[in-house]
Parts: sequence; structure tokens; C-alpha cells
Amino acid sequence: MNAFQFFNENFGRYLILPANRPPHMEAWRALSSAHPLAKGGTSRICSGWAIVRPGGTVMQQKLAVPGIEYDERTRFQAFADELAAWDGGPRLFLTFDKAPLPIRHLFLTVDPRAVRICAPQGVETFDHTRPAPPGAGQVQRKLEKLRAGDAA
Repeated sequence: MNAFQFFNENFGRYLILPANRPPHMEAWRALSSAHPLAKGGTSRICSGWAIVRPGGTVMQQKLAVPGIEYDERTRFQAFADELAAWDGGPRLFLTFDKAPLPIRHLFLTVDPRAVRICAPQGVETFDHTRPAPPGAGQVQRKLEKLRAGDAA
């Protein structure tokens, strides 16, 4: 299964009705379309984070969409907790911003030695089993600080 199929099966299907398009087009449609918000109105997913797991998704932005779990933790705490309790199954770690998340930035994480954080501005990849090297990305540095705080 590729990243688009995984995304659609475990997240996109809650957001849009499938229309027998290629998987990358279904993923693009789910990420670029407006969805009903819990507080009323509609919006594209434009803030927060999501973790797509086999069987479902947890995310921060509250949509009026059944089937998705909602959580108010920061993205760093959510990602740190997910990695600490990871069962070895594939994951998509997504962050959202005003700019849409391009489908070219959707990458599965299947090994803690190559964690991929997918964001509108790009993809941060790092080895979560090793200390952050000098010049490490923001997410890797924050996750390491959280892990060090949990060990203290």
C-alpha cells in the first residue's frame, strides 16, 4: 500500500466520498476541500496536526466529521506520545497551516529510524532512535527535549 492509499483508507474516507479517482487525486481532494467544522461553517484543514494510523485518525482541528478522534495536545506532544507507544504499524504524521498540505509531502513512517513529519513547507525526516545531531530540524529537537523531560 502506498502513502496515498493509506491516507485515503484511514483518513480521507471520512472527509470525502470516494469517486473512483486515482489514489493521489482522492488524497488531494481530501486535503484541498472544505469540510464542516464542529463550531459551524466549513473550512479546509488549515491548522493543527493529524496522526493517521491503521484503522483511523486522531487530529487537533475539530471537524464535524464522524469517525475521526479529536485531541487538543500540541503537535509535538502528540507526535512524542505516538512514537513512544508505537506498535510498529505505518503512520502519517501531518501538520497543517494556512497553506494546504501538498500531496507531494505525504510520506509514510514505517520505521523509527526514518520518521517523516509531513508539513506544507516540506518534510522533516529524522532517526528517532538517535540523539538529534547539530542542525537537526525543529520537530526532532522538540521531540528530543520532550523525551529527555519524560526520562527525568
